Amino acid sequence: MKRVLFAFLFLILTCPLAAQVSVISVTNEDKHSTKEDFYHTFEYFVISSAEGEKDPSKGGKCQATRVGKRWFATAAHCVAQNCEKGCTLRMDIISAPVSALAEAVHTSKKPMVFIHPAYKDGASIQYDFALIKLDLRRAPKMYYRRATKARNYNLILPKAKFDAWLARNPKAKSAYEHALSPQIPPIAVFDGGNYVIDRTISVISIFDGVRDVKVDKNPVYYLKNTQVGYGDNFGIRKGMSGSGVMTNTGELIGLISANVDAVWYQRNKVNKESWFLFPVFNTTLMEFMRDTMGNDFYDMEQIDAYPYLASKTSKDFSRVSEFFSQVTTDTKKKTAITK
Repeated sequence: MKRVLFAFLFLILTCPLAAQVSVISVTNEDKHSTKEDFYHTFEYFVISSAEGEKDPSKGGKCQATRVGKRWFATAAHCVAQNCEKGCTLRMDIISAPVSALAEAVHTSKKPMVFIHPAYKDGASIQYDFALIKLDLRRAPKMYYRRATKARNYNLILPKAKFDAWLARNPKAKSAYEHALSPQIPPIAVFDGGNYVIDRTISVISIFDGVRDVKVDKNPVYYLKNTQVGYGDNFGIRKGMSGSGVMTNTGELIGLISANVDAVWYQRNKVNKESWFLFPVFNTTLMEFMRDTMGNDFYDMEQIDAYPYLASKTSKDFSRVSEFFSQVTTDTKKKTAITK
């Protein structure tokens, strides 16, 4: 019997290693495909209290997705280490030359960051989930003009100048007001089967306020034993952790956690694959959200992923499932696993 050697090499983390509510339901195909459709996802920066003050848009950078009128979901590995002894989070509100950073200060006495209790450094991807409590309308804000080629630093602005700039730029003003008036995408909740998602999946990449929609037209799956979703990597990279994994019909199914590169050798042939992994909204995550968010939890629209968005599949996941069960949010080192 011929022996097969699997040598898995993977890059784990994609991040440095952080009013009334309107619920929008979209039922028509391809109604969630433009930058404007990602009204719920924001870029944010996290600065550990131990590091002191820095440039207002520097520090650990991740993304977060609105799930409540004052709640955002993100990847736990973005905030766990940085916020262990307190941190400041600054969320960038609009994609424009001039923007505002809404600030939340997290301390042990006044927590603003809530990490899934099963998460720890080295935990499995299914627990790479955290909540940020932040009301964009009421939060203290820092106003600034973004860096340019001629000026490679952000310029702090007084509120009066920010307001004057919005008055001269009605499109930016509309986007700003839209961001402050939360709209929540419906959340698709998965149960215990193996599923293929019956939708096109997309995410948004946000770097320095520039938004870019990335679409994955290849199949995306949910695995019951690892409780994670995965698909071919279609441009997921460091800094995008916490971005919502969306269907083309507007449902939120999970959050970006990691990208994984695998190389294995079989009969002297080299095989390569690149995947992205994400925790999926299931009973475990929903219970954590309910216990953390209180009454705000019931503002969310929840739908069953099966059979509305996903179909059961008999695909053989044994190889990838065993591999993914060993992929952890290891922020300290890269790991090679040999089977």
